[in-house]
Amino acid sequence: MTVIPLENLRIHTYEAPEAAVFVNSHILETENGLIVVDTQFLRPHAEEFRRYADSLNKPIDRVIVTHSHPDHWFGCEYFRDAAIYALREVADQIRGGGGAMIQAYAPTFGDAITETVVVPEHIIRPGTETVDGVTLAYEKAEGAEAGINLVIELPESRVLIAQDLVYNRVHVFLQQREMDPWLAHLRRFQEKEYDVVLSGHGLPANMQVLADMAGYLGDAKSALAASNDVETLKRHLVGKYPFYRGEYILDISGRYLYGAGG
Repeated sequence: MTVIPLENLRIHTYEAPEAAVFVNSHILETENGLIVVDTQFLRPHAEEFRRYADSLNKPIDRVIVTHSHPDHWFGCEYFRDAAIYALREVADQIRGGGGAMIQAYAPTFGDAITETVVVPEHIIRPGTETVDGVTLAYEKAEGAEAGINLVIELPESRVLIAQDLVYNRVHVFLQQREMDPWLAHLRRFQEKEYDVVLSGHGLPANMQVLADMAGYLGDAKSALAASNDVETLKRHLVGKYPFYRGEYILDISGRYLYGAGG
């Protein structure tokens, strides 16, 4: 758990261990309540994260799910007593495909994953709102890691909650070969000024992580063009980034890029 104190809020980041791909959940602790961003993948970590939230002794105002990948919403079963929000497309993806996601992961993780599809019932629309004195600016980023990703800015605190638009020193889940839309989003956020950038995988960072992520995606673009299988892809990317964690995330990527055999 990493805690960042700011002038009018505290940001708590829970990073899962390697078995759960270093996925992050965040809590924005305002004066009177909590805003939870993403809810973990595996039950032990989701339950621990909920216990931590409860230990802050403030009510959960809302839970926000940034995209439909299961490592970010499977843990919602531990937050069903709270209002759960997402972009309409993300809610629809969970509603339509959540059962299949659970079935796909059950053989590997068994009881460690949820058996329940928890669909966000409240819709986030791009724009700005204020919650307990904290301004949240919502933006829908299309064509990035999950196809549809919610990005949240806290302009008054100079914070960017990028989630899976950014990985920090963790190998990236790649399910598409077209990187240009994703890179365009990163370039646009690089034009702004942030003190804190929160990633979906890896520790909280500063703006340098945006440049690092753009560099990684540029290298991934070249590696994909030169690779016909996951082992070749890994030689390129692990060779270039040997200090990055989560090499096996590239193995998972291979199933989407090259089929079941990788």
